[in-house]
Amino acid sequence: MNEAFDDIIREYIDFVNRQVGVYMDALAGFEGHRTRVERQVHRISRAIKSSIDNTGQRVVVRASYEDPTQPDVIHNRIIRASDYIAANSEGGSNAQQHSQAVLVFLYAYWDEEIRPRLATSKSLDLQEIKSDIMGDLRLLRHNILHNKGILGPRDHKRLKKLGDIFVADKPVHISYKNMQRIFVLIKQDCARMLLEWLDVKNAPIRSDDIVDIAIQKPPMA
Repeated sequence: MNEAFDDIIREYIDFVNRQVGVYMDALAGFEGHRTRVERQVHRISRAIKSSIDNTGQRVVVRASYEDPTQPDVIHNRIIRASDYIAANSEGGSNAQQHSQAVLVFLYAYWDEEIRPRLATSKSLDLQEIKSDIMGDLRLLRHNILHNKGILGPRDHKRLKKLGDIFVADKPVHISYKNMQRIFVLIKQDCARMLLEWLDVKNAPIRSDDIVDIAIQKPPMA
């Protein structure tokens, strides 16, 4: 017995919402790391004396609150504080890596799990389940995984929904605002597919005007 089309769409919307939550939590974590290290930099490095040496050069003596007698510790990595702050800043490398991972995950789950089940539920060939935004994510995924994150000009021209976000021959850089836009575009296309499945011709709202979507079904008798 085939699954209901709307149940499959609802499952994917729930999956998208989980990615939204993880994305937001990750950004909050990066911001917390950045703030904590910035405070440590100001606390640890403080000038306490300024004088002139016998060559006429100004000497700044700095003191640390850290105890140098503490036992050695095992470090996961050693990184300059300035590089760590940059990586965890808004739009920094950590946020970019996480954003790209989310996009790859969103497309993989759609392509390998959701799309085949949607086709089966409607007794269609797989290629008949089409989505412009997911097609764009397919192109981004390919360049993230196989082109060192650089969006090639040929694939850039093929983008149908996200062409204005990215630049050809440049890294796939995704701002917070554009990441939210991608989430919305995915949900709008889910709404479009639902309206088509329900054969709704004159809906009170266009799918392109939707910013979020939830599906509620009556309980089973």
